[in-house]
Formats: sequence, structure tokens, C-alpha cells
Amino acid sequence: MNRDLALDTEGDILIQKGDLVLISGIDAIRQHLSQKIKTFYGEWFLHMAIGVPYFQQVFVKNPNLQVIDSIFKREIINTPGIVQLLEFNLNINSSTRVLNLVFKARTDEGIIDFNEVVS
Repeated sequence: MNRDLALDTEGDILIQKGDLVLISGIDAIRQHLSQKIKTFYGEWFLHMAIGVPYFQQVFVKNPNLQVIDSIFKREIINTPGIVQLLEFNLNINSSTRVLNLVFKARTDEGIIDFNEVVS
């Protein structure tokens, strides 16, 4: 079973009535996916090799869309709890450095409908 500390909309640990809030199942999987998608390569000082290569591959002049698709599909499929990628749509605006990722994935807990904007 996937379990994690719940995060609020700003990415801070959620505390209610003085207690940490735990999430599990499909909510934990969705939160983990969101964190993976929003982590830039080299951002975390304790493990510089994790993250999406946004500045190296995605938000560049003349990006290779096949490479970018494979990067995000790999991130999704390699997330614990994800069983199958059902639908996938990626829109990139290189001039504004905004990416919109929309997909549907089957998990061992149910179906996730995912829609995130990264800038």
C-alpha cells in the first residue's frame, strides 16, 4: 500500500488540529506523481540525479518532442503503484516555458486522471 504525508496546495506538509495528515492509496500515488513531475533535474541537493530535465531537454529552443514524450512516460510508468498508462497528452510552450501534462493511468488502486501545469 502506498502511504505518504499529505501536502497542501503549496507543497507544504498538511497539519490539521496539530496532527500530521497521512494519505494512502490512489491519493498517495497521485501526490507522488505530481512531486516527480514538478521536480527539476538537479534541484534536490541530496540526490542531484533525480528530476525531469526541463532546462536540458524540455524548455529549450527546438525541443525534440519524441524525447520529451519518452521522458514523461518513463516518469509516469516508473512511479510505484502505476500499472498502465492509458492516455497521454503533452503540450509545451517553449517561449513561455509552460508545460501542460494530461494523462490517465491505471493504478493498483484505480484510475488516475492527471492534469498538471509546470512553469
